Amino acid sequence: MKLSLLAVGLSALVLVSACSSGEQPKATDSHSATTGASATPSPAETPTSPDRLPNPVQSAIPVGSKTLYTGSGHGARAVTLPASAGKASSVTVMWTCAGPSRFNITSEAKTLAGSQCGDGNGVFTARIPHANVHELDWKLSAAKSVIWRIVITQPPGK
Repeated sequence: MKLSLLAVGLSALVLVSACSSGEQPKATDSHSATTGASATPSPAETPTSPDRLPNPVQSAIPVGSKTLYTGSGHGARAVTLPASAGKASSVTVMWTCAGPSRFNITSEAKTLAGSQCGDGNGVFTARIPHANVHELDWKLSAAKSVIWRIVITQPPGK
């Protein structure tokens, strides 16, 4: 009887070891593989300049679309869109940002779009309808510590 109890105990030990080894988080780089650190980006991995952020245009812009504004920077900036934006049925805003706070796109003190920034890996898209584009002076607002890249496009005209 002792022998079968020992065999069952060893089988359970092998099973627990096999299951627990499959639950280890996968490392994303050699540093975290050797130290056991989490895969969460450290502040050192967060981009520190706008040109290090990913391109906010993740897919092809439809043929015939017009780029109204492309820019990057940090903190707040005023943007004046061309007159054609006021006649468009909508405009599309694509942006990415990195930093400890929000990035907002406003017009006449009304928020048109915005997001929390984080580590700069997220890319955001918002379609702004014609009803909200009548004012062409927009403000890109963020804390001075936030870096961003943005592209504003207008769909093809009919």
